[in-house]
Amino acid sequence: MGTQFKFEHTYRAPSVAALLKAYWDADHNASQDKLSQLTDRVVVEDATTEGVRKTVWKVASTRPIPLIAKPFVEHGRLTFLETMIRRSDSLIESSVVPQILKGRVHIDASYQLAQVGDHQVTRTYAGTITAGMPLIGGKIERGILEAFDKEMPVMTKCTQDWLDRTFPTG
Repeated sequence: MGTQFKFEHTYRAPSVAALLKAYWDADHNASQDKLSQLTDRVVVEDATTEGVRKTVWKVASTRPIPLIAKPFVEHGRLTFLETMIRRSDSLIESSVVPQILKGRVHIDASYQLAQVGDHQVTRTYAGTITAGMPLIGGKIERGILEAFDKEMPVMTKCTQDWLDRTFPTG
């Protein structure tokens, strides 16, 4: 089941390939991490096979953990495993799994990229938030979606700023 989401934005970018680079660029990731209150991003796996690139990062939150959740969090800080798989030049599959509750909370999504005009690339980010816990799962899913709604414009601007710096249009 889970809670569905979909965010669409058209970026000022020279090509789909230019936007695609952002998702693996260390400076772009560091900027987004800072805005998202994440730290200590480490590559756990990075492999390319037959044109498919898979990267897994471990990243830690700098946000305080509610007292009730502390016994379930290793070393007192919530970490996440983020996986991105570039299936083609226009499709990325992603998953984010907080390292708590044995993977019962996860976000599975895709980024679909399309050139829609001169220096215009549309990104559709859509997927499902799942919190497989009776009674409280739906509330957790809605809370994550509310955070997405709040943070998506900030992350979108961060990506646009990176594109403007990396691929100036003159």
